Amino acid sequence: MAVTTLSLERGSRHVPPSCTTLTPLTVAPTVLPSFPRASAPRRAFMQVLIVGSAFGAIACAPPGASIAREGSFSGALGMASETKTVTRRATREEILTWGAGTYIDRILADRDSVLDRWPNRIADPIRVWVESPRILGDSTFDGAVRDAFSEWVDTGIPLRFRFVDKAADAEVRVTWVTSLPNKTGSTTWRSSRDGWLRFSEITLATHMTSGRSLDTRGVRAIALHEIGHMIGLSHSTDGHDIMAPLVRVGDLSSTDRATARLLYTFPAGRIR
Repeated sequence: MAVTTLSLERGSRHVPPSCTTLTPLTVAPTVLPSFPRASAPRRAFMQVLIVGSAFGAIACAPPGASIAREGSFSGALGMASETKTVTRRATREEILTWGAGTYIDRILADRDSVLDRWPNRIADPIRVWVESPRILGDSTFDGAVRDAFSEWVDTGIPLRFRFVDKAADAEVRVTWVTSLPNKTGSTTWRSSRDGWLRFSEITLATHMTSGRSLDTRGVRAIALHEIGHMIGLSHSTDGHDIMAPLVRVGDLSSTDRATARLLYTFPAGRIR
């Protein structure tokens, strides 16, 4: 069975994300070491997707703020029921109370109590450019990435995506490389001081570091995870979630969906 394994590393300016497994496994979860959190107002989080070759495992890494916040992790669709937004800023206690059954606590911990998210973008979809994977010899990956965006839209968050033909017109750019050192994907983002996301760039590899090629399922799983970071999610501690450091699923879990909807219930910014 193919296993997608995500490994996460966090430093003062780097916080790794998680990865995905495409089929159910009976593998003991990896215990990740804890790393010191960034105390500076500006943080960068790097997501790394490391792909192991023994079981075709894919591993990945998470997310992260001055005047403009920046982060790095290690990339119009159908309508869904809209998430209702709370206009006032909630307290940490309220968020954690409402967040039972989600990993919203991990977002607060990883991002120094700041909620980073995109403004509601239903009437004005976020513009996404996906580089043609044909430059690397595979035309099927484009559909896998678009499908991953669609799955996040179907969670009910107030975001829609519109694919554009030019990179210069995009707010989110997805590019391809043959391989990356010890990872298969990465995401960077920029937001305002108040945590409103403005731009993101996702890089996806078509091959593991070992040279082994990824199939469409693997690319879709990596894209789902990286897009999760792009919309503002951190890692989950549950291996059944797409955002877990050790990913064992190929689709979003009910917890992934609930966490995304909860994040988009509140305005961006620092939580008291």
